[in-house]
Amino acid sequence: MPRLFVLHLFLTLLSIVFPTASSFAQMNTMPQYDRFSFMRVMVWVESVNTLQNPHIGRFGLHLFAKDSFSNRYLVHICPQWYADNHPDQFTFKPGEQLIISGSRFATGLTENNIFAATIINCSRNNLELNVRDPYTGNALWHNQPDNLLEKIQEVQRRLFSKRSQAIQKNIKENFPVGKPSLVSQ
Repeated sequence: MPRLFVLHLFLTLLSIVFPTASSFAQMNTMPQYDRFSFMRVMVWVESVNTLQNPHIGRFGLHLFAKDSFSNRYLVHICPQWYADNHPDQFTFKPGEQLIISGSRFATGLTENNIFAATIINCSRNNLELNVRDPYTGNALWHNQPDNLLEKIQEVQRRLFSKRSQAIQKNIKENFPVGKPSLVSQ
């Protein structure tokens, strides 16, 4: 009986110290847009940043913002290449008052995140900027030329990698490494 208790205690402690793979994966993956977590909040821009997404490795335009209750938000706006292609639309300055509408989510890195769908800039005559469909979360930059180029390059990298692996395997199978053999004539 005492051995069962010790084993149970050990397994309980082990599960606390080492979480399951699925919970670890949830902490380290980027959530999808969720229309059921849609929110609207008035914030003031603290800073405008280009951050690398640790989940997918690409750079994006982000705002750090604070609401009137001092809640801080990390607002995910769009990929940096898309903002660079539309500089007149994606210019924000610290202190500007915005109304952000979008899907709220949390990651293992930050608690208050928003996938921006619509941004109304109160500091600029209520200039409205739509970046995602508020219902589906589909982004305006999907199927844009730069994004298509990225997708094509990604497919080419995968194909090249598979082709390269197949060639290396063929070489290893047909040309084994070892002492050269003399061909008798």
